[in-house]
Amino acid sequence: AKQGGAPAPPPMAASYNAFTEMDVARVPRRNSVSRYTYAVAVACAVAAVCLLAGSVMETGNDMSLGMVNAKQSFAPISAASMDRSVQCHGVRFGKGINDRISPHERRQRRKLTIRKKVSGDSDRPRLTVFRSNNHIYGQIIDDVIGHTLAAAGTVEKVVKEQIAEKTPKEQAEIVGKLLAERAKEKGIEKVVFDRNGYKYHGRVAAVADGAREAGLQF
Repeated sequence: AKQGGAPAPPPMAASYNAFTEMDVARVPRRNSVSRYTYAVAVACAVAAVCLLAGSVMETGNDMSLGMVNAKQSFAPISAASMDRSVQCHGVRFGKGINDRISPHERRQRRKLTIRKKVSGDSDRPRLTVFRSNNHIYGQIIDDVIGHTLAAAGTVEKVVKEQIAEKTPKEQAEIVGKLLAERAKEKGIEKVVFDRNGYKYHGRVAAVADGAREAGLQF
């Protein structure tokens, strides 16, 4: 140690100070995400925004069309047109079951109800009627074996010659008489009548009347 001065630092302390005061070159920090990754992420975000905007616009159009259709379907209807719709179609406005289903469905229900009670066998087969807008048909059926024993209709050539210039009820009566004659040829005297879901009037009743006049027993 020098006289009159501060003691000299020990050699270890001097070397530590020199080490800590030494300049060290800094390594540049690398970004964890590259510019390419940023560009891809931005492009995906833009595409997602475009798709979302398109779907929102389509949804808005669908909602507007739905509102227009709803306004048209719930447009005010007069009482006269409503009554006519119920009488003609019976599927939209009625409260009862017969007002909520179509005429065809109502006939099918009546037909099934009748068939539960009316059935033909070899002793007393079933006489059933079908009518269309222009023609009428009749059949005598044995339900046990599922065979048609006799049939007649206005589409036959023999019948067309007889029904020329006749009214629809007269045509149906002729069909009933011809059906009864064909049934008697096969030994059938008694039948059960199946109106097939139709009301018993008009052409349907005329077929039954013609068959009775020809000798069939109902």
